[in-house]
Amino acid sequence: MTNPGRYAASDGSFARSTGNAAARGVLLIAVAVVIGVFLLSQGFDSPSGDAAGPSAPTTTTAGSETTDTTDTTDTTIPVDDDTSTTQGNVTVDPVTTRPAGEVKVVVANGTGAPGIAGAAKTKLTTAGYVAEAKDAAVVPTELSSVYYVDGFAEEAKGVAADLGGTLSLLRAAPADPLALIKSPEGLEDFHIFVIIGDDNALG
Repeated sequence: MTNPGRYAASDGSFARSTGNAAARGVLLIAVAVVIGVFLLSQGFDSPSGDAAGPSAPTTTTAGSETTDTTDTTDTTIPVDDDTSTTQGNVTVDPVTTRPAGEVKVVVANGTGAPGIAGAAKTKLTTAGYVAEAKDAAVVPTELSSVYYVDGFAEEAKGVAADLGGTLSLLRAAPADPLALIKSPEGLEDFHIFVIIGDDNALG
């Protein structure tokens, strides 16, 4: 004989049970949605790892001592705004060169060949210098030289270059530079004394 099937109680308890389960399900879904939204917002607003910028200083307490682990390293790169005039504690004056028109040059022929000093004078006057042509006190003179009085070393470099010479020809003038020149009258205020020798280093 077959057992009769089970039927819902006629008192409505089955309907109440089903309604309670549905309400709990809706509540759980709502809670899950809220938690998901919260986690997503945290993920987008707070980058992880080192991308979030410098870490906040942390304090570690060991016994009664407190240690601050804040990184105090100075990462600022120093900028030297005045490297052209100051080196350490020594101030270096900038090199200045006078205009050619303020530089007086005498060219002395130490070869004995005629016209040598005159040709060099023409080159210098064309370049703007005040120049005179003379004979050297010693003839013949083997080596060419460009002598300069104190303060005219830079200008002497320009004179040597204009005459086709090199810096190796530069010399500080002796105490009496006029002694280098034959008949030096009128040359007392000259600044550079060029002696053209037999080595053809100037011309």
